[in-house]
Amino acid sequence: MMVRLDFSGRAKNAARAMRINAFAEPGVAFVAQAGPHLPFRDASVDEMFLGRTVMYRDDIAATLDEIWRVCKPNALIHLTLPHASSAIAASRDARARPLLTLNTFNYYDPRSKPWDAPTATAFSIERARLRVAGQRGDDSGLALARGPLTQFIEKLANGSRGSQYRFERWFAGLFGGFEEFDVVLSAAKQASARTASAIMSAIASNGATGAGR
Repeated sequence: MMVRLDFSGRAKNAARAMRINAFAEPGVAFVAQAGPHLPFRDASVDEMFLGRTVMYRDDIAATLDEIWRVCKPNALIHLTLPHASSAIAASRDARARPLLTLNTFNYYDPRSKPWDAPTATAFSIERARLRVAGQRGDDSGLALARGPLTQFIEKLANGSRGSQYRFERWFAGLFGGFEEFDVVLSAAKQASARTASAIMSAIASNGATGAGR
């Protein structure tokens, strides 16, 4: 059985995700915050839809550690975060926001993670998209921010991981930066010995079945 958790309330019905919310309400399967101390066992979750729910947390590193703990190997984590390149993203709300970039997750990538990192948490980026204009309740006055020029910039920026890095590093200041980015992470962790043993047993069993035909 696939275990999918939806903290955002926006997961597609096809995902069949269990709704998680900080408050009890109809349709909520578990009451919990998207942060440290999640009420789930180690390596028990296949996919997690977080959306913008961690946007105002001041413990992002601890939250990522906890998400990694409850995820199975290669579990997917869907996030939308404010981007550090935008003054609008930083200033339009009085609440503190953790301004991050895609490059933030290079710290957690097994290929580039510092050897002396104080955490075992590791993720790889599966998909990512930089967005010039973030979601707002009122879109009036955003015609330019969502118009053809913006679409062209986003197409260039999101052409590859290399172009995303170059736009984050050098070009974002030319047009005011990216307000938000979407990222899908994959939990990089070794399968447990029990899981590995089960996989090997299944392979051996299938091999024996095939040999007996």
